Amino acid sequence: MGRGVQEEDSSSPSDKLKLVQAERTGTGGERIKLQFSDGSCFFISDSDLREQGISAAELTPALELPGAVIQRLKHSALLGQIREKALDLLGRAPHTTFSLRMKLLKRGFESRAVGEVLQYLKREGYLDDRAFSEDWVRSRIERRPEGRAVLVAGLRRKGVSREIAEGAVNRYLTPALEWENAFRALEKLKRSGENDPAALKRKLRARGFSFPLIRRVMDGGG
Repeated sequence: MGRGVQEEDSSSPSDKLKLVQAERTGTGGERIKLQFSDGSCFFISDSDLREQGISAAELTPALELPGAVIQRLKHSALLGQIREKALDLLGRAPHTTFSLRMKLLKRGFESRAVGEVLQYLKREGYLDDRAFSEDWVRSRIERRPEGRAVLVAGLRRKGVSREIAEGAVNRYLTPALEWENAFRALEKLKRSGENDPAALKRKLRARGFSFPLIRRVMDGGG
């Protein structure tokens, strides 16, 4: 996908190429297929075309455009293609900046262009690691009682910075809620048949609870 847009230009920025064909495609004609005299071909939206100061009405056969303009059009087309795929992925599931970058790179998109699109998505509010982290912490705790260390580590594995991960955990996980989570985890372990104090401490520690909190919960303290 996107191979035609991403291929290197065969012309130099000073060359002029003739437009051979401009054809609308898609169910609503939302894309314009541009084909040039050197055989290059790519798809671009009206909005990306306008960003380069060209209207669709100007796209007539034999129109000559400098190579530099065509390169900019190709780049705009590529950014539009990446943006469309990124929004599709975000519509399917929440993503961190890191996870979205990895998925776009795996689809063969060029790294610098992906970076430009990610910056755009951040500016427009489509991509927000802080909001993602807070939602993830809330959802995770509802499903499974865990401590601060495990929650931070889980966000770090998703590519969230330590500062953002710790901030999200600290904002949501109050001392009272963390104690409640540790108590829930302890009761769950006991219901599963685990009653050995040393084993209980190890398993609670593995779930990210601190040693002082584990002692308080096992001693029955609030």
